Amino acid sequence: MIDPLRVERETFVAQAEVHAELPSTNDRALRLAASSSELPRLIVALRQTLGRGRGANRWWSTDGGLTFSLIVNAAPIDIERRPLIGLVAGGAVCEAVATAVPGSDVRLKWPNDVFVDGGKACGILVEVPPDAPDRLVIGVGLNVNVSLREAPDDVRRRARALCDVAGRALDLGDLLVRFLQKLDADLQRLDAGFGELLSDWRRRCLLSGRCVKLNDGTRSVTGTCLGFDDDGSLLLQTVAGPRRFRSGVIEEFE
Repeated sequence: MIDPLRVERETFVAQAEVHAELPSTNDRALRLAASSSELPRLIVALRQTLGRGRGANRWWSTDGGLTFSLIVNAAPIDIERRPLIGLVAGGAVCEAVATAVPGSDVRLKWPNDVFVDGGKACGILVEVPPDAPDRLVIGVGLNVNVSLREAPDDVRRRARALCDVAGRALDLGDLLVRFLQKLDADLQRLDAGFGELLSDWRRRCLLSGRCVKLNDGTRSVTGTCLGFDDDGSLLLQTVAGPRRFRSGVIEEFE
């Protein structure tokens, strides 16, 4: 159960709303961003029917999933560091999951996914509201209590649910509060300088040492991932030498 009053009491969220069902929490957040006077504002859906990921990807969630969007004020964050918000959110998810499911292998996959024990457990979508460019919407979809044990083999190979990893159902409210508390601390670290964040991202980087095919919006590039550069960019060793990427899509990795 997710109690919005608890969320407001124990985290930096100023306004929290919990819905039984929404088409998309990010869509609602984008509509509310310009008119929201108290931030951060949180929108949670216990069931999401038309959730969105990057590009044409979709994130569907039924009862037991944790899907939410957070509207934050981006003005205090240096504009050069705003592209790193997805990594900040992913790192906060990693820490919340690692605390809830000790002993699991929790990894951050650049630029916006979290993997647990080798399978995708979480997707993150950060968007800029068209009517409020000084604000950001951080959307998170996390497989928590939606067991994949009876799913087709290809789904079980690619995805993970935390309840399957833990061997028990987890408290959605506890996970959400842990994430928000960690996100609050890490956004402050990003604003002040992100050396510690960078160490955390490097430690959890799923792609380090792997052969990666990355599309930067103009073409696909293949290389060996060298981890994160000092500015948070992804580093690839290509046939033309090392290359840095601030944005893009991972098409394949081995």
